[in-house]
Amino acid sequence: MEKFNISTTSNYRKRLKTRVNFLKCIPAVLLTITFAITSCTPDGAKKATQKTEPLCWKDIRVGELPPEGAYDGIDSLVKKWNLCYERIETGCEVTDSITQLQKQYDSSNTMYFKSLEKKLGKNWKKQFDHELQIADSINWIKINREIDSLNQ
Repeated sequence: MEKFNISTTSNYRKRLKTRVNFLKCIPAVLLTITFAITSCTPDGAKKATQKTEPLCWKDIRVGELPPEGAYDGIDSLVKKWNLCYERIETGCEVTDSITQLQKQYDSSNTMYFKSLEKKLGKNWKKQFDHELQIADSINWIKINREIDSLNQ
């Protein structure tokens, strides 16, 4: 029969404990490595991913904010037509950077609208604008009634 050595058993337990602790650290190490790799991508990779993003209608609005509910018509139609739409409020002051941004958005919007022509048909924008005119007139009637009731 083999003698049972307590010191050998305690050494074995220490080694086993060390291995278990090491295994517990692996997910944290992998997470750290993944974070380091993804956060250190070169600018070229970031630009490439930006080019593959889908086009979107960027509607830049200059001036005072309209009353609450003024954009309800376009917001509901954008959902109904399943369009990518982003409204950008710039405030009242028109600067060179805002003018440049507007030119950039106009170019992007032209490409997006052409892609929508292929998807929705050539007259999609005419139909959309017609529906928007109706929705806006209904919304503005509601807004005007609210304003009138507040002024009385």
